[in-house]
Amino acid sequence: MFLTLISCHEDQVSVASDICQTWEAKTFISVESVAYPKNEDTAILLIFRKDGSYSLKLDINSCGGNFTSGKNGKLEMESPACTEACCDSKFSEKLATMLSNVTTYEIDGSVLRLHIPQWGYIECEIFSSSLINPNP
Repeated sequence: MFLTLISCHEDQVSVASDICQTWEAKTFISVESVAYPKNEDTAILLIFRKDGSYSLKLDINSCGGNFTSGKNGKLEMESPACTEACCDSKFSEKLATMLSNVTTYEIDGSVLRLHIPQWGYIECEIFSSSLINPNP
């Protein structure tokens, strides 16, 4: 009984079973990923909604589009339509251009991987708003 009580109080890690969440794009796993470093002080967010739409919050600009997901992790994403203010990072620009090339996804606990054939994948983590820096 004592062990049961202890196990219930362990730190809980967010675990996802559905793509319809808010994810933070963390890194590219690709041969060319070093050319697109991510600024760790900026949260680049990808939000999938149950209605089949998605939003992308880049460094400066915001984007949106539609997606469809199917069996076995199939995923199709429209090219995002973005606002055109200046100055997004190379990471953000590359992310926006690569989304329409995604063909499948997988979720492993709190990690989402968006796979792009012959390129690699985009790794994201469940985003927690408590991680936002209150002093920008």
